[in-house]
Amino acid sequence: MNNYSIEITQPYDLHQTLYSGQAFRWEYIEDTESDQSWHQGFIKNRRLRIRQSETHIHIKTTEKYTETEISDVISYLRLDDNMETIYAKISNDKYIISAIKKYQGLHILRQDPWETLITFICSSNNNIPRIRQLVNSMSLNFGQKGKDEFGVFNLFPSSFELYDAGEQSLRDIGLGFRAKYVSAAAELAVQKKINVNELINKSYQYSLGELIKIPGVGDKVANCILLFSLDKLEAFPVDVWIKRVLKEVYINKKNKIPDTKIRSWAQEKFGPYSGYVNQYLFHNRRLFEKSIMKNL
Repeated sequence: MNNYSIEITQPYDLHQTLYSGQAFRWEYIEDTESDQSWHQGFIKNRRLRIRQSETHIHIKTTEKYTETEISDVISYLRLDDNMETIYAKISNDKYIISAIKKYQGLHILRQDPWETLITFICSSNNNIPRIRQLVNSMSLNFGQKGKDEFGVFNLFPSSFELYDAGEQSLRDIGLGFRAKYVSAAAELAVQKKINVNELINKSYQYSLGELIKIPGVGDKVANCILLFSLDKLEAFPVDVWIKRVLKEVYINKKNKIPDTKIRSWAQEKFGPYSGYVNQYLFHNRRLFEKSIMKNL
């Protein structure tokens, strides 16, 4: 085994970040040999385990990492985001300040754009446990198989692998109506009619326009892709949780906003780090609901 450590210089909460509805292939692992708990997942198609101490992010791998691989972890976790600046910009009201205090260190992730595209197509009319199940099923059935000292694993399937699988096979593993959209996206990628990686260097508006051309990608899914994989921190996905908290806290009868205008209204209100506001509002409201249901 190979062990590495990255010093934390910004507020960071690894657990809240990995399980806040952005990514769907991280799992909690108890290491009986070291009597430590780890989070196991993939970054740049390399399986690793990570955990957090008070001052560092610790990495355990079965292959040796160079500075490039360490940089990939830093980039994925967005460890270099200037949270002092971000918090100063978004701490505009008591509700957001309360959410930041509760989940301080929650970061946006910088994920692989292709995987993010497909996983958020699968998020349509779905909940997080079910999305995780579908993403794992696609990987198990169609992704490249591998083995390391942690055991056997499957990578997330490439566009070619999902294209070869076909719509019916995707339906067979439970994707339902989403199968045709995943299959269509894979076909477009194979035919080189889309390349989501190229949007990293494009503007928010241009990238949004390109994404919503993909079958199964509406405004909400596109903004998730923009925020969680394409460095567009002004993106603002509007799902049921965001709509609920905005109407509970910000939108009233006097400033009633049509549903079709909520996203642009929120971006104007919250500014260039709207995506961070969104994630704190989403995470705070969703977990608040879960705590109520748990105590009923």
